[in-house]
Amino acid sequence: MTQSRTFIRKHPTVYCGTHIPQGYENLEAKRVMGLDTPVPTILAEVDFSKQEASGKYVCSICGYVYDPAEHDGVAFEDLPDDWRCPRCKQPKTKFNKA
Repeated sequence: MTQSRTFIRKHPTVYCGTHIPQGYENLEAKRVMGLDTPVPTILAEVDFSKQEASGKYVCSICGYVYDPAEHDGVAFEDLPDDWRCPRCKQPKTKFNKA
């Protein structure tokens, strides 16, 4: 437990208390808990429309990340329709924007 708390302090993260009876209700209501304060607070809404796309895509089956920077700048959208995941051989339709 001490190692977990030390790691979280060094690597800022959102801690969701889902391992308590109200865990799923807190998660659904976007309540988060501080590491040292177990009282849930509401997570501020984030406007994702202002974020720029990374160009990366993630395979929903195996987690492989297609990064154009690692493929001579070829955008995922420009890959042929019959392109498949190099790890699990799933089609492009199984990928989601990162």
